[in-house]
Amino acid sequence: MWLKVFLSFIFLLVALPAYQSAGQECAVENEAEIVSCVPDNTFTDEPDQRFLTTLLNPDNGVTFQPVYYGEVFTNAHGGISTSNSTHYEGLLNLSLSFDLETLNAPIPGQINVLFQNTHGRGLEQNVGATQIISSIDSLNNITQMSELWWEVDLYETGITMRIGRQDLSSEFITMDTASDFINSAFGLSPSAGLPSFPAPSPAVVLMKDLSNEVTVKAGIWDAYRSNEVGIFSNNGSVLFIGEFEYRYSTPLRQLPGILTAGITYETPGEVPSGAIPRAYGYYFQYEQMLIREAGCDSDNPQGLSAFAQHFPTYSSGNSPFPLIPRDALAGITYTGLIRNRDADVTGAGAGWVDLDQGGTDQEVMIEVFYKAIVNDNLIIQPDLQYITTPSGIYPDAFVAGIRFQLDF
Repeated sequence: MWLKVFLSFIFLLVALPAYQSAGQECAVENEAEIVSCVPDNTFTDEPDQRFLTTLLNPDNGVTFQPVYYGEVFTNAHGGISTSNSTHYEGLLNLSLSFDLETLNAPIPGQINVLFQNTHGRGLEQNVGATQIISSIDSLNNITQMSELWWEVDLYETGITMRIGRQDLSSEFITMDTASDFINSAFGLSPSAGLPSFPAPSPAVVLMKDLSNEVTVKAGIWDAYRSNEVGIFSNNGSVLFIGEFEYRYSTPLRQLPGILTAGITYETPGEVPSGAIPRAYGYYFQYEQMLIREAGCDSDNPQGLSAFAQHFPTYSSGNSPFPLIPRDALAGITYTGLIRNRDADVTGAGAGWVDLDQGGTDQEVMIEVFYKAIVNDNLIIQPDLQYITTPSGIYPDAFVAGIRFQLDF
């Protein structure tokens, strides 16, 4: 009850509606010898050519970031069906950020709003995979206010609090090194049954940097948010999550790495389709740069990186929602593999899930891609995926497609 009252008060405080989820950077801190292992694909030597930049910018306290993703994928072999299996799908992200101090607002911090629209159709009815083929596949098309949260630093404690409707994968169970893959398993698949895209939910998150190397995070989410109008799901189930992140550099060549460990716990609840069981899980994540090209700096990091993840979950009964009991991910990426294409990223990775649906009771997904940074506005990414026994019960599938990204 206290959580509902507290969240409701904050939503009224910020006075915004409560209706209805990749540029990256690499920073080198010479004094502490800490290097983040997130590649930066922006053109830092050229002015930003996005035409909306001059209209809204951080200097004025308001940042507007419209991004459009479009892709065409086809199921070339296996799965449920290859008939009528070429589809287009799109996602429009409209993100607004308000710096309250720059705007001289009566409260500190910042407010972020994310509007999302998906349209078209994915391949899930043709492939039947548990690891959803595309990270922009919302399963059913959506038009909604996906995120609305307020973030503030809590005085002199060094703790940052974020409160409101938000995507769990924005801060938890995410690996920057794996973020360029298209298959949703490399982020947080809808099949995981967690409050992420396409159905984020209200939450309170606390984050603190204990040092330059260590960050701890904790959050409490309204689990299993429905798409009905309103703030809370009213199903009684709450998700708790905690995460510990350690950033380091290898002793010899100062190559950056990140080790992450986390735990999840969901309380029981009730929905019309059945009882939500008590569940808990834990996860480990590993990211490591293996090779850094000569002359690489923080503005143009080039080289080979690897990542891995393991996330088993356990419940006291059968959930009415789709779940992945156990999974594992691993892969490699290379930034600047082709000469004079320093910002392009290529990658290969695999995902495994252990299921309880009959057949082989497991599914393995393999993905390879090449992400070409055409200019400040356009990214094009060809992609191939091979899925063995989708959902454990369908024939091996081979999927091919291409995605484009427009930053306005």
